Amino acid sequence: MDGLRLKRLALAGLAALGLVAQTPSPRFSATTGDVSLTASTTALTIQQPATNGKQVAFDVATVYCSVACNVTQAQNGAAATATAGTAVAALPGSASAAVANVFTASNVGAGTTIPPVLHIAGGSTVTIDISQLGMGNTGTGTNYTISVSSITGTANITIYWRER
Repeated sequence: MDGLRLKRLALAGLAALGLVAQTPSPRFSATTGDVSLTASTTALTIQQPATNGKQVAFDVATVYCSVACNVTQAQNGAAATATAGTAVAALPGSASAAVANVFTASNVGAGTTIPPVLHIAGGSTVTIDISQLGMGNTGTGTNYTISVSSITGTANITIYWRER
C-alpha cells in the first residue's frame, strides 16, 4: 500500500471513531400539557429514581401562561409522589426509556429555590436555559421543579433533558 492510500485509510478510521464517540445522549421531554387553573398552582418535577439512576443533564424549559404569572424554580425538595407523568423520547438518539421520573401537578416538597422569580406576561411563552443545572445519579431527593404561581388561566410547563 502506498503512503497516500495509507494516510487516507488512517484518516477514514479516525473519522469513523469520531462518529462513534459523538453518539448523542438520549434526550427526553416531559410536559404538564395545557392545565386549566382556577386560583391554583401547578408544577412539573423531574426526579431521580431511588436507585440505579443516570446523570441527568438539563437542556431548556419552556413555560406558557395565558395570564400574567410568576414562575419559580427549585431543586432537591422532598420526594414527589404524585401525579406521575410520562417522559417522551426526543430525537436525536433517544431509543431508550427515561430513567428519571416525571411528576406533573407535582407535590414535591419545598427545596432550595433557584432565583430569580420570573414574571411572565399573559399570553407569553418563556424559554429558560437550565443547561447549567444537573442532578447526580441517586436518590429521590435529587429533583428539579418548575412551578407556576396561583393563577386563574392556562399554564403549560415543558422540560427537556439528557441522560448519561
